Amino acid sequence: MSQNRQNIENKKLKNNPIIDEKLIENSHKNETKNKLKFISKKDSKIVLYLLFVAIIGIGVGFYVGKEFGRSLPINHRAYSKSQVLATIEDVKITGEDLEKRMNPFFYYKGLKKLSDEEIESQETNTLNYMTNLEALYKAGVEDGIEISNEELSDNYSKTMSTITTYFNLTEKEFLSKFDLTENYIKENLKKEIIATQYLQNNSEVSEEEAKNYYNNNKDDFFEVRASHILISNYDEDGKELSDEKKKENKELAEKILKRAQNGESFDDLALEYSDDKATASNGGDLGYFSEGQMDENFEKAAFSLENNEIYSKVVETSYGYHIIKKTGQKYSDFEDEKDSLIEALTSNKQNTLLQDALEKYNVKINM
Repeated sequence: MSQNRQNIENKKLKNNPIIDEKLIENSHKNETKNKLKFISKKDSKIVLYLLFVAIIGIGVGFYVGKEFGRSLPINHRAYSKSQVLATIEDVKITGEDLEKRMNPFFYYKGLKKLSDEEIESQETNTLNYMTNLEALYKAGVEDGIEISNEELSDNYSKTMSTITTYFNLTEKEFLSKFDLTENYIKENLKKEIIATQYLQNNSEVSEEEAKNYYNNNKDDFFEVRASHILISNYDEDGKELSDEKKKENKELAEKILKRAQNGESFDDLALEYSDDKATASNGGDLGYFSEGQMDENFEKAAFSLENNEIYSKVVETSYGYHIIKKTGQKYSDFEDEKDSLIEALTSNKQNTLLQDALEKYNVKINM
């Protein structure tokens, strides 16, 4: 598999060979989505609404705590307000800046006591977000992106309207309660809007680009179709069987394999013996799947076969023992891949934009 294809694959479905045809088909169509680590077009709204989510979190945590008669936040950390935690060219992120972001998180958690590891993980994620945002905002400003006062005020009004409606607080009560200001919220909204617009403006992917990628990486869109008979190593309640019972299952699977190799109907054997009830009535048919969608052992066996060939050995996975028969092969159609390819290639461009911005503006984290 090419490195480029690796970069745009979705999370592999490695430990789940028991999937019916419809699910496999849907998984394959979406396998290139959301793989790259920053923001796809679909996810670009994440930047715009992260501040809003944090604000919502304050209210949720506060009212949960209030109902239980507790003083919030239970979790809290003191940050040195003057300590420089990160720099983005001439911009410094201090302990005070981090505290403004962390306090909503603490309130959001309400009554749940967090471990040091959980808090530190959130601190790292928050600081990464803040530096990413600042770098992309700088890139957006340099790219000439502007937001009018009218647009900013409109976004601010919509944000506050949602908050005040949801929590039955006036804007003044909300800002006062959590020591925030209109200017603070507007400044962050401005950065998020410009950063988002910068990503969107510079990451468009045409159908022609997607088609070129598809044609240049055709082998990565190769699929096989297979059927299987599963002898499961779990009982009806999902409890793992004993080693002795597993041994019996393997012996049974080997007997079924020999019967299939001797010409008995694979469909009939699947119907009689397979514990994968979602596919047993259809001859064990799993439909078409590509590399990276199945358990590694299952996939290796299936891709090694010729059409209508049965794998010579019983294949063990975490689910049990499989008898595998390959029933077809093809290249997936571009039209079936187009949307997910465009989205994934967009994410690829956006990830590159982020990495370039982090380097250009000499982002350093000192935490």
